[in-house]
Amino acid sequence: MDRPVARSRYVDVLVLAACVIAAFVAALTRLQDANWDLQNYHFYDPWAWLARRSLDWDIAAAQLQTFHNPLADVPFYALVAAGASPRLITFWLALPTAIAAYFTVGVAWRLFRDLGLVERLGATAAALAIGFTGAMGVGQLGSTTNEWLVTAFTMAALWLLLREAPAESSRRSRIVLVLAGLLMGAASGLKLTAATYAVGLAVASLTRRVPLRSNIHAAAWYSAGVGLGLLIAHGPWSYALWTHFDNPLFPYGNRWFRSAWWDLDSVLPSRFGPHSLRDWVLFPFRLAAPPPGFVSEVSYVDGRLPLLYALALIVAAGHVVARLRQPLALPASFRTSSRDWRFTATFVAASFVVWALLHSILRYTIPIELGSGVLIVGALGYLLRPPHATVAIACTLITLWTTTVWSEWGRVPFGYTWFDVRVPPVESNALVLLTVDAPMSYVLPFFPSDARHVGIRSNVNGPERRNALAAKVAAVIRDHRGPIYALSFPRGQGDADLLAHRLRRAPGSCADVVTNMPASPIELCRVERIDAPPV
Repeated sequence: MDRPVARSRYVDVLVLAACVIAAFVAALTRLQDANWDLQNYHFYDPWAWLARRSLDWDIAAAQLQTFHNPLADVPFYALVAAGASPRLITFWLALPTAIAAYFTVGVAWRLFRDLGLVERLGATAAALAIGFTGAMGVGQLGSTTNEWLVTAFTMAALWLLLREAPAESSRRSRIVLVLAGLLMGAASGLKLTAATYAVGLAVASLTRRVPLRSNIHAAAWYSAGVGLGLLIAHGPWSYALWTHFDNPLFPYGNRWFRSAWWDLDSVLPSRFGPHSLRDWVLFPFRLAAPPPGFVSEVSYVDGRLPLLYALALIVAAGHVVARLRQPLALPASFRTSSRDWRFTATFVAASFVVWALLHSILRYTIPIELGSGVLIVGALGYLLRPPHATVAIACTLITLWTTTVWSEWGRVPFGYTWFDVRVPPVESNALVLLTVDAPMSYVLPFFPSDARHVGIRSNVNGPERRNALAAKVAAVIRDHRGPIYALSFPRGQGDADLLAHRLRRAPGSCADVVTNMPASPIELCRVERIDAPPV
């Protein structure tokens, strides 16, 4: 075996092992995940899908998220159902972070390849230290949100496209383009918001300084891979949604598919992000410490994206001035790698714009956070002489570390099992109604297997709606001939929606579903029909 090749493989193994250990240890310090989406659908969806009840037997039991592709959550559900230790499950949830870190090391190592060994190591370490300590990334470490899963695919695709220079017309470059596209298509199929980064990489592939025809061919091969990956990861679920609801993205995009099962307006209001030219100009600066509801449901403080935006403006202005005065002379550390820097910067910028246009929900921006680490270090190295750049990078790192306030979506201490759910006795052939839009679906797998679960009030349904989904809910309640129960959190909620279906809580029938999750205790009440004698 060639010794340099063998040594490189040993280094790769050591880097990957270090990434795995660091991700797991860091995830353990964050405690066990208990975020809103976990309680709402990350456990329920794969259970219901595997039991073949999510689109037929149960109805909108996990609210809007009932209709999300459950495939990415199947391993998590399988581990919980098998009784695995919560720490072992957290190890599994931290693996995508480790994989993302491994490929980010590869990206940074390539971008800084023209530096000396010591400077290259320092620049790569600084880029990682900045990128991996952002508010969104740390806040979701070891969680079920699947944002790190998407990020692992994204960073692997970026590494592939940088490493192989696929704008060159060759069989190898076409394979690399298709493989990178497959990764991004699969990520987009598992979680549709990953399409942001699939588009970002497509835009970046058009910016290489080669003949336009070569760029178009590269984008076409990459897009073919994206389409194939999307078909594999989301095709079966899209087909199921189409056959059930006449919309392969149900309920999203119903303005175009016009399914009778839901309304013809947007599922989620466009309440986040910029809405005017002035908003767009100032938007990145406002991401430093906005109030909850601007781009995130929770508060945080993070100066990475505002700093990157400011540095980008300075670099762009300096570039223009330099070109006007004399031909541009890049520093030695960037001279031979300007193509890769341009590709990476374009990917981050294009992804940011697409993200802001689509939803502006900041917890989807972990790949941009990681890119910010590399680009901040690179911009400071470009603008300053080496000794000054080293000091500036160190000061930037310390400032960001000490000022960042990580986001928090909910954690609980580790226990013996992931879910500790105690359900009061429930009769057979029960209809369980979820009466509020709180995250309660995680308890449903602990009910008797013959129970049917229906959401009568959620972020996608309510008695006031006039569509086929609401009509189906009303028909199921009207025609049910067994016992009916109501779930609510907090206690006593949902009376108006029960009344809309001519139901009410039976006096003295309520008991608590006690769990180890934040949404606990959940009230379980027997309900009776208003036009029938009390049970």
